Amino acid sequence: MKQKTGHWSWSATLLLVLTVLSTSCQRIGSYAAKRADRAAYGNIHGAQLRAMGETEAFTIDDDEGRRIREMLEQEATAEQATLLSLSDTLAIAMANSRSYQSRKENLFLQALSLTQTQKDFNWDTSASSLDASTSYTDDGSTTETFGDNGLDGNLTLAVSRTLASGARVTLNYTESIVNYFTNPDSSSESSVLSFNIVQPLLNGFGPLVSMEPLRQAERDMVYEVRDFKRYQQGFVIDITTQYYSTLRSRDQLNNARKNYENALGSREQTEAYAKAGRIADFEAAQAHQSELNAADNWAIALADYQSALDDFRYTLALPIDLNIEPEPAELDALAERGLVGLDITLDEAADSAISNRLDLITRRQQVEDQERDLEIKQRDFLPNLDVEYNVSKDFEDSSASGPLQTLDVGLDIPFDWTEKRNTFRVAQINMARERRGLEEDEGNVLRDVRDLWRKLERNRSVYKNRLLSVTLAERRMENTSLLLKQGKALTRDLLDAQDDLLSSRNESTIALIDYTINRLRFWNAIERFNIDPKGMWYEQVDSDTERPVATP
Repeated sequence: MKQKTGHWSWSATLLLVLTVLSTSCQRIGSYAAKRADRAAYGNIHGAQLRAMGETEAFTIDDDEGRRIREMLEQEATAEQATLLSLSDTLAIAMANSRSYQSRKENLFLQALSLTQTQKDFNWDTSASSLDASTSYTDDGSTTETFGDNGLDGNLTLAVSRTLASGARVTLNYTESIVNYFTNPDSSSESSVLSFNIVQPLLNGFGPLVSMEPLRQAERDMVYEVRDFKRYQQGFVIDITTQYYSTLRSRDQLNNARKNYENALGSREQTEAYAKAGRIADFEAAQAHQSELNAADNWAIALADYQSALDDFRYTLALPIDLNIEPEPAELDALAERGLVGLDITLDEAADSAISNRLDLITRRQQVEDQERDLEIKQRDFLPNLDVEYNVSKDFEDSSASGPLQTLDVGLDIPFDWTEKRNTFRVAQINMARERRGLEEDEGNVLRDVRDLWRKLERNRSVYKNRLLSVTLAERRMENTSLLLKQGKALTRDLLDAQDDLLSSRNESTIALIDYTINRLRFWNAIERFNIDPKGMWYEQVDSDTERPVATP
């Protein structure tokens, strides 16, 4: 009976321990998440420092995105739209965009994966403990199972590390327990402390081989940071493009409305002239038809703008029906600023792109990775010559006079080199491919720079011509209207002038936006596109030279 009471006391204790552990899972999980975040963010900041010489704020938390969504939902009303400036739009996009959040999480996961590799090259600790179980019999009594006759098992603590020389060092402590609780009279235990080191002397020797997994993982982390930076810059340009494209749709809507008002006035004027017999009836019909076409174009422009607004809100991960719009004054400011010139020649731009592009720097270092991998594969032809030293001490063995020491030398000379031969040949081919890939990427970058240069020149010419065309079309409308009143012009001339004015206004806005976006892409192509933590880019124009001075 006492033994059952003892068994029950042990079961109750075990149940209490399990209950405490279960209730602590949430607290443990929170602690583990914080430790994981600290390690991952540390890797990201370290990679940023190596990749760009400075660190930048980075987090995958969605707190800012939630705050922005709540604020906008409170501000936006059905009666009046909330107008977003370009800087506000970029900040919202970087805090709230689904695709941007996913891309940040990819970088975080890469940093988290690196911690696993780093663990293998730091002191790696492990432990194993005893196993116990409780079961119920048919009569309701409780039995505990600890091995065959009681509590049997090993309590093991181990610490190991890989050294730069390629050696693997392990310190191990084992406590063996038999019948410790259930049968103390027959119980036994032993405590063994051991130290083991295995040092390769040929194949696997030296930091080039031994540290390669950690070295490559850390370099991959740097590559991921550079790739994210390029993605971030491209993301800002894409959001800016959509922002101005939405404003362009709004501008086209306004132009369509003005064109309808002009067409309405022309129709009323020509009908009055036709009634007075000053022009033919068919000319009044032409004006009426032009009015109907203008009304249709206005309706189409309105639908296009509403679709552009839906796309704009969707990209920002905001509710589609949220009443927000881009700030129209941003387009006016862009037009007032005009065409910002370039402070660099084409040759200088090409040199800057080849030297400074983050993706090209990564490609060059990936060539170095392949060269290093080829050298490692060459060393793999060496035979395996390892020296292993082991010393252990059993503290419960009184017969032992001292620690037990062993020294072993192992030599393995493979005669079948098929796998190593093929692996080496693959490494040679991969290196050649990597070099060709670098040359191809450099060529593509130069093509992009030259193409953007030509686009900027074309956009500049088109914009200036369209501005002049707007002025000419406005004068032509005024003159034609006077001539029509005097009977010296046809209604068709006035309608053509109205169509030309609408087309010139739309095309001038398109050319201005295209020039602005292509200029941003040009700076990005030569790695001179600087943005702040919230995504805003800045340019300050020199009024004398009309050249931009980029300010980070």
